[in-house]
Amino acid sequence: MGSTHTAPWHHCTLLVCDAEGALKGKTKNKFGVSVMALRVIDSLVLRSEPLILLLGRICIGSLYLMSGINHWRDLTLLTHFMAGLPGSTEVWAMLAATIEIVGGVALVLGFRTREFALLLVLFNLFAAAIGHPYWSITNDATARWAQFIHFWKDIGLAGGALFVLARGAGPLSFDRG
Repeated sequence: MGSTHTAPWHHCTLLVCDAEGALKGKTKNKFGVSVMALRVIDSLVLRSEPLILLLGRICIGSLYLMSGINHWRDLTLLTHFMAGLPGSTEVWAMLAATIEIVGGVALVLGFRTREFALLLVLFNLFAAAIGHPYWSITNDATARWAQFIHFWKDIGLAGGALFVLARGAGPLSFDRG
């Protein structure tokens, strides 16, 4: 008697295994990808998950770290975005650069990862809205396009930080060490 399993990568693809566990039935999902190839990828990812999470944290964290270092070295890279905020633009720029550096280091090390990931989600959403309001630029298509790209870059970074928030640091981290 065979068993039916729903493939985790597509709800409509059914695999039927016979008593010996051999695959029968569909060999490709509706997108033409080999079911066996997807199973191999899943297996590799599951076995390498701690390393993949570490590398992902290093990639995302180093981006924040380098950006923060560059912003600290030249706060004027940020101050012009802070003109509409209350208080000193330099203080806002220092706060932004500090969040980038500390958040980046925390992600790389896996230290209080979820807390810093949440901070970076909020940081990027505010940075997108405050620093890159492309919708307000009407007379310069090049400047509008540049701000459009930076706006969606910050939204994408918020999405990456959401993944870190949801998944956590993984076993290769100070959080788990």
